[in-house]
Parts: sequence; C-alpha cells; structure tokens
Amino acid sequence: MQDTTPQPTQRENTVLIIAYYFPPMGLSGVQRTLKFVKYLPKFGWKPIVLTTPIDTPYYAFDDTLLDELQDEINSGKVIIYRTEADPSLKRAKKSGKLLKLPRQGWQRLRSKIVQIFRQPDSRIGWKNIAMQKATEIFAEHHVDAIFSTAPPYTDFLIARELKEKYNVPYLMDYRDGWVDNPVLNFYLTPLHKKKARKIEYEALRASDAITVANRKMKEILLSNYLFLDWNDVFILPHGFDPDDIEKAKLLAPNIAAPETFRVTYSGAFYVGRSPKPLLQAVKEAISEVPELGQCLELNFVGVLQKEYRKLIKKMNLAGNVTEQGYLPHTESVTQLMASDVLWMTMSDDLSAPGKLYEYFGTRKPILGLVPTGSHAARMLGEYGNTKLAQPDNVQEIKKALLEYFALWKAWKLPIAQNEDFLRKYDRQYLSKELALQLTFMSGSLDGEIKKLRRKY
Repeated sequence: MQDTTPQPTQRENTVLIIAYYFPPMGLSGVQRTLKFVKYLPKFGWKPIVLTTPIDTPYYAFDDTLLDELQDEINSGKVIIYRTEADPSLKRAKKSGKLLKLPRQGWQRLRSKIVQIFRQPDSRIGWKNIAMQKATEIFAEHHVDAIFSTAPPYTDFLIARELKEKYNVPYLMDYRDGWVDNPVLNFYLTPLHKKKARKIEYEALRASDAITVANRKMKEILLSNYLFLDWNDVFILPHGFDPDDIEKAKLLAPNIAAPETFRVTYSGAFYVGRSPKPLLQAVKEAISEVPELGQCLELNFVGVLQKEYRKLIKKMNLAGNVTEQGYLPHTESVTQLMASDVLWMTMSDDLSAPGKLYEYFGTRKPILGLVPTGSHAARMLGEYGNTKLAQPDNVQEIKKALLEYFALWKAWKLPIAQNEDFLRKYDRQYLSKELALQLTFMSGSLDGEIKKLRRKY
C-alpha cells in the first residue's frame, strides 16, 4: 500500500525529550519513548534525551534496549543526558537497584500517601535536578521543541518551566491518563484531587500541542478542560516495531513446543489488573476438559508478584504455569511469537497497555479480558483475530479459552490478516506522525507560522 503521508521537512531540528523512564529501565513504559528516539532522526528531528541515572532504582531492567540506539548515538543523531540521582530515592537505593513490584493493596495505599505529600507524583523530587541539567543542554544546543512524556507527570512540569524560561514550544505526551485515572491515582480527599486538577490545567494551558495514546483519554481531556478543542489533542497510539517481530520470528522455532497449548501473558499486573479470573477459569476448564490440563501451559513473561505465585499454588495450577521472569525485549517478543494465544486484561479505559500493540504485531490470536465498549475492546474487534470476555467474568473467559483450545487441536488457530489496521501501529509510521506534529508546532514546516497561544 502506497504511503501518502506528507513528508516532514528535511532540515534537521532538535527536540529535547524529557523522559524519567528510559533504558536501561525496562517494562512497556519505556518502549514508546525509545522507539520515537530511534526513528525520529529519519524524519528530520534530532532527539536530545533528558533522563535519570543508569542506576536509578526500578522494577525491571533491559540493558539490550540501548543497543538499538547505538548507531544513532555514535553518529551524533541522538544525544542522551543523565541527571544526578534524586535524593528522595536514597532509601530505595539501599535495597539495591532492582525493586520488587508491590502487592496491589500496597500500591493503592502508597498512591494515596503520595498524593497527600507529593504532587503531582512521587517523582517531583527529580524536577529541580532535571532543570539543572536542562540548563546545561540549552547552553550547548539550539532546541526547537520540547517533548515531555508521562507518567510521571513531573515530566510535564519540567517542560512547562523550560517553555516559560526559554520560549520553546512543548508537546505533552500522555501515555496514560492523569487526574481521572483510577489505576494510577487515588486521592485522599476532593481537595487533593482539586489540587491535582489545577496542576494539570496549568500544564495544559501552557502547552503548544498534546498527544494521547487513545481516544478515551482525548475525550476525558476535552470534557474536563473546555479551553481545549478537538484539534488541540492528537491521538498517537502505542505501537510495535516490525524489526522486533522479524528478529523474534527467526528465534521462535527454537523454543516453540508443538505439543503444548501455550497461552502467554507479557508484562506486569498493576492496580486493576489481576490474573485471578483467568486462573479460576483455567481451573474450571481443566475440571470439565481434563485433556486441557495435559496440554496447557500458562506462560508469564515479565514481573509476577508473590501474591499471584501463591494463588497459582493454591489453585493447584503450578504444573500448568511457566514463569519466565523479566526478559530482554527481543527475548520477550520471541516468547510471544512462540505462543499459540496471547492474553491481556484491564479493568479501565484510561490506560493504554503497550503490550496490546505488540500483540497486534505478532498477528496471533488474542484473548482480550476487557470491559465491553472500552477502547481496547473496539481495537481488538478491529484487529479481528480475538475473543473477548469481561475481565472478571470467569464463565466467559472459560468459554473463550476452550474455544481456542478446540481450534488449536484442529490446527486451525487463525492469523490476523488486516494489514491496513496493523500499519497504523508501526513504530516508524507513528514516529513520522510525531515528527509532523513537532514540525507544525515549532513552526518549522515551510509556509507555516508558529501556532498562536490560546487566548482563553
């Protein structure tokens, strides 16, 4: 299919990318930023990344991710600046670089505590440190635009202050929703939420462009902030990198097991996402169809909390579960390519799990445990190669699982064929779209002038 997207100007511009989470940190939150940095130079934009120290405590690390940028770094097409450490993380560092993902109950409690004392989030201590490093960057480089990605929402505050100081336009990139996101934020009182909304309001008013990962986030912003109009907020979804898929295709046959019905979950279980309903469905399905118990492998790739390991043992499913742990990205995608069915779960419509888009890239069948009418449900429906169930409906999940098992036994598991749909989530295509937004916002596009600031 011919690409009719307008090509960005060939003149190189420089964009300062503010990203607290960046490789060698792992998990899906870094992938979006990493791939933009990788591909933006192809479209006339030179990324300068402002991020945290390499030894910042985190839940997972993947040292191979930076290898994707090595050629661009060596040639000067990408520059990475790392700040000093955030003093507020000293206690965390005493336990080592790798943190343990807490139980969901503790995640909720900790979020409420944080919202009392540290607005907009627990990373606010990084703001002044990042500003100091940004001063060095502006002294050494001409910056045409600023791109800040969140969470953490502290990144937005840094961008806003830099915009005011240097009069450089900035783009706010929402990977997940902010104030009204029940997964990430739990406010102790209405006053705490009101304060958070004021911070978001001020950041949005000062911005020159806004991108969000899905339509629901856009609708929420437009309904909450009436000074925004439809064209102020641009949907820039997550995606997959065809390079990763092609590498994984070559490696997958080495770990595939034709006699095993492998159902894989990639990633971690944050607040609002739990494997419990699926595990219960599996237990009941095996009871009804004992043959399933002899073939099924539930494959967990990523961070699995201790509470769920205990649950697996309690349900007597340990013999059907394989835990890979957190893997380098290429190995993680290889696990997907070596699977028969991929599954995901989410209970809200204000988060956009990056794994879903990588699932799309594999063209594999997807078991989607998502709310009816949600953005994820609509996308999975458009993808086509999927079976849907409510995230907490054990009977629906069991029915879908047994249907997939029957297709697997008959060697009839389908492959997604909707190439026009898949192309929209190609990381290179999405980077081109971002380049166009940056170019228009900064007034660098031939024949365009810089967008006027909103008057009211």
